[in-house]
Amino acid sequence: MGSYPLPPITLNSSQMKFSNNILLFALIMSLFSCEDVIEVAVQNSTPRLVIDAQFNVFTKEESPRLEGGVRLSFSANYFDQEVPMVKDATVVITHLNSGREYPLFYSDSEGLFLPQTIDFLTDLHSDYEIKVVHSGQTYIGTTQFIPVPPILKAEQGNKTLFSGDETEIILAFQDFPEREDYYLYDFGQNIYRPIEDRFFQGEAFVFSHFYTSDEVAVGDLITIKAHGVSEAYYDYFNLILSLTDGNGGPFQSLPASSRGNMVNITEPDNYPLGFFFISESDQRQLLIEDLN
Repeated sequence: MGSYPLPPITLNSSQMKFSNNILLFALIMSLFSCEDVIEVAVQNSTPRLVIDAQFNVFTKEESPRLEGGVRLSFSANYFDQEVPMVKDATVVITHLNSGREYPLFYSDSEGLFLPQTIDFLTDLHSDYEIKVVHSGQTYIGTTQFIPVPPILKAEQGNKTLFSGDETEIILAFQDFPEREDYYLYDFGQNIYRPIEDRFFQGEAFVFSHFYTSDEVAVGDLITIKAHGVSEAYYDYFNLILSLTDGNGGPFQSLPASSRGNMVNITEPDNYPLGFFFISESDQRQLLIEDLN
């Protein structure tokens, strides 16, 4: 089976957190390309609670570990220097099959609300509900634990793309049979690749990722992570990518799905931003060598 090159997509950290400043950013960048100086009056938007509830559980390691947690903040205007963080909320995840509640506690060192155990997060047969209570408002969202196939191969290749000095990484995994799957590959340096199994459902899939010479060098140890994601998160992530790549004008209205899967049950119009998901994750590390 041949490998399929997938060009990288790069997001900064604020885009990964689903900032509501994407359209404003695109507008400002487009203005920089104009020869005439145009003054734009930037209106202050109403701050909204941003709920980044992202749980990546690495189950295939000797001792399962968690990356992520719940980061709470308020949306800020584009020119604000600081993002207001929230530390005084009540955060609970409920395993809906059993009805058992698991409180999360704020960690100053991590800047996240974290559970005391992660064993309850890996049930493929149960939905999960998160509840966030802050300033008299209650926000909820539901998700499932999404599996991911292990990375079967991660090796350095010798092909290049355009400049001739790219570094090829060849990856392979075996897709799950009899289900539609969606994955998110993380190549470090805020480079991500969403993948769906539409064209290789249930089959082995081999593909190539190319790092530029600015991204890796001989002797670097790189880490590649794979996450299982839901179709809803896959669609949401691709929406963010399409806006970042400039598809659609900067004045185009965002569809309702861009708000993520969290809702405010106290005051629905005061909806939050962000997304709640639980992913099974896997990773491989690779030392970059000089193959010339």
